[in-house]
Amino acid sequence: MRLSISLFIVTVIAGMMFTSFASMAVQMSEKNMYLGVLNGQIQGNSIVKANRTLSDSVLFKADRISTLPAQLIIRNAEARSASGNDVYVTIKQSLPENGKEALITVRMALMIDGVRKGLSYTNTGNNVFINLPDVSETVELKTEYPVELQVPANYRGNLQVVMDIEGVSRD
Repeated sequence: MRLSISLFIVTVIAGMMFTSFASMAVQMSEKNMYLGVLNGQIQGNSIVKANRTLSDSVLFKADRISTLPAQLIIRNAEARSASGNDVYVTIKQSLPENGKEALITVRMALMIDGVRKGLSYTNTGNNVFINLPDVSETVELKTEYPVELQVPANYRGNLQVVMDIEGVSRD
């Protein structure tokens, strides 16, 4: 990773939309989180990085009232391991102007029935599959860390990144 050459201010109005689907159930929920105007540091003369803490740390939640999933699928994502049984999930979003991509990286933890559990995942194509242990009450994906947004240094404008998390039931 290259060191920061200079401080560069970029104005990006960023938002994240988390969409959660429960397969085999009628219930669907959607969250919109506005990250506001972000200023970041330029790295390598081409990428601007900015970090922001989300207003709601829960990215996905299912309980007995809805259908408890056996597996979670995060669409258009890539995962890599982090310390403490967490996982980094990176979502890529194509930018309309120049065809380049914006990236947002979220460090996630798995909570089963209120207890932090190790996260077992598989990258398959453009999707991340998270296998869940037996769940009796609730399953949550949470983040306790700031998300990292990366955009091309010459990008100006609004940006909306969609994180699509689907719960797949055993049936």
